[in-house]
Amino acid sequence: MKNIPERKNAVSNSAGFNANGFRQGIGKISKKIFFVATISALTIGGLLISCQDKNNQNNKTELMQNNQEQKEGILKAIELYVEAGRKGDGNIAKPAFASTATMSWSENGVLKSVPIQALFDGFSAAEPMEANYTLTTLDVEGDVAIVRIESQFGPNKYADMFTLVKGGSDWKIISKIYQVKK
Repeated sequence: MKNIPERKNAVSNSAGFNANGFRQGIGKISKKIFFVATISALTIGGLLISCQDKNNQNNKTELMQNNQEQKEGILKAIELYVEAGRKGDGNIAKPAFASTATMSWSENGVLKSVPIQALFDGFSAAEPMEANYTLTTLDVEGDVAIVRIESQFGPNKYADMFTLVKGGSDWKIISKIYQVKK
C-alpha cells in the first residue's frame, strides 16, 4: 500500500505535473472567472436597471399626460358651470352635467336637493355677472373624480363640491353640493 501513493507521485511527476502549481493555476483562473462574472453581472444588472428606469420614466410621462388630459377634461366641465353664471345662460352649463345630476345644500339645517335643471333655470333667470373660481381639490380615481372649488358669482361666495364620472370621452358632473360662504 505504501507503493501506491509513491506511484501516484511518480506518475504525476513523470508526466511533468505539479499538483501545487495546478492548484495555484486553478485558483488564478477561478479568480479571473469570478472577476469577469462579477463585472458581467454588474454590467447586465446596470443595463436592466437602466431599461427599467427608462420604462418607469415612460410610464410616469404617460401617467402625467393622462393625468393632465383628465384634469383638462374635468376642468372643462367646471369652466362651463362658471361660464353659465358669468353669462347668465343656464344652457351653457348643460353639457357639463349628466341629465340625472342633482344639486344639494343645507338651508337652516334642512337638507335640500333638486334636479340640476333648477341650477340652469337660476343661471338663466339672473343677469350676467362677474364669476370666477379657485380650484382647491381635484381627486381622480380611474373614471370618477371629486372636485372642490371656491367660487364667486357676483357678490356671493360659495364652497362648491362636485362629483364627476367619465362617460365616453367627456367628464360629466353627477352632483353638485354647495355651502354659501359668509
